[in-house]
Amino acid sequence: MSLVTLRDITLGFGHPTLMEGINLRIEEGERIALLGRNGCGKSTLLKLLTKEILPDTGEIQFRTGLVVARMSQDVASDISGTNYAVIASGLGEIGQHINDYHQFSLQSDDPASIDRMHQAQEKIDSANAWHYIQRIEIVLSKLLLNGDEDFRSLSGGQSRRTLLGRALVQEPNILLLDEPTNHLDIGMIEWLEDFLLAQNTSLVFVSHDRRFVRRLATRIVELERGQLTSWPGDYDEYRKNRELM
Repeated sequence: MSLVTLRDITLGFGHPTLMEGINLRIEEGERIALLGRNGCGKSTLLKLLTKEILPDTGEIQFRTGLVVARMSQDVASDISGTNYAVIASGLGEIGQHINDYHQFSLQSDDPASIDRMHQAQEKIDSANAWHYIQRIEIVLSKLLLNGDEDFRSLSGGQSRRTLLGRALVQEPNILLLDEPTNHLDIGMIEWLEDFLLAQNTSLVFVSHDRRFVRRLATRIVELERGQLTSWPGDYDEYRKNRELM
């Protein structure tokens, strides 16, 4: 069974309609590059896949137990705290309790902090969620991040690495990336390419970086005038086949 199936999806925030009767299947292990002109609806399609928005008509079927995580194009201005806190926030409410436990355990000489740490510990115990702490530590290690560093002090490239960690800590079956190479230098882009190629996660990504697309994509999906066209193969095959049309 496909990870996600979109059937006859129509969506419009006015005219022209962004999507008109589109169909798409996402399979396990695929790395799909979503291409199209600015404003054609690529980021909107990613939001459909995370259920942040719903289609006007049509059906989206998700495989049972599927986890989808998205790293957005922009760094939201309201994100603050340490790298540890930002990554833990990807786990929702239990992530907040884990971060509280982590932060207050660093202040073990303060009675008030010890009390707060015990409160967080009880929440984690009741949710049987101690394994998430190891998951956060693994993500920090993989991404070469200092958990205690302040997020707001990071460069653009470093902050995007932390936001990638917030998505990865959810252990998604499908990882959605919206212009992931923005604000990254060449070295960071190459690191990101190598990192993503080493993962088993399916990818759907939007990027204007043709080198990045060429290295990662196993299939190209093009959104144009409300219609989706799927091109099997990598970016070079897509270019060749498109020129033959």
